[in-house]
Amino acid sequence: MRLASWIFIVCAVVTALSVFMPVLAVGGSTIVLKRQTLSLHGAAENRKLVRKLLAASRHSHALKLGSVALGKATPHAGGRTKDYLEDASDAYDTVSGISDDDVKQAGRGLLALTWILIGLCAAMTALVFFDVVGGVFHRGRIIGALIISLIVAALCVAVRIGLGMVVFEANDELGAAAVSLGGGALVMPLAAISAVLFCVGLLVLEIRSRRVA
Repeated sequence: MRLASWIFIVCAVVTALSVFMPVLAVGGSTIVLKRQTLSLHGAAENRKLVRKLLAASRHSHALKLGSVALGKATPHAGGRTKDYLEDASDAYDTVSGISDDDVKQAGRGLLALTWILIGLCAAMTALVFFDVVGGVFHRGRIIGALIISLIVAALCVAVRIGLGMVVFEANDELGAAAVSLGGGALVMPLAAISAVLFCVGLLVLEIRSRRVA
């Protein structure tokens, strides 16, 4: 049980840290020369990127977060390509009519999502960690950790799906493979799902140990 518990804790910690890992990578094409990365936490603190994100989401039913890529790509493009990207970027803002209050609220939403994930990961880690240190496992705490881990996994999978839309819509808009998923987009859901699986295993082991005793 101790091994399963420690692996669960590691998965929870990795899930929390994944919000600081690159989830989007812009570059590697003829349009964008310099490759840049963007983390979930970084997007929340960058007002310009939040403005692009919000403009895109209002412009498309598919949640065109690919406008974030426009903001990242424009400074590194040249000639007519740069002019095209700037015009497209301005068009997003003009059509959507994004206000500063909208940007602030959207930024707060992303920031809230970031810290909610971190807080939930911390909570599920604490529930199991104190049992491991104390050497006595409580079924109620394990069930609590399982419930929280399920919520975290659902959030992470939703983020991964959203990021997949970002990549598809951005590349489709630009007509080139300019945007790709970063490592964080893969680590986040995998670590969260792994935490759920190990927590289920921990609960099973706890139930069996009670029966044997």
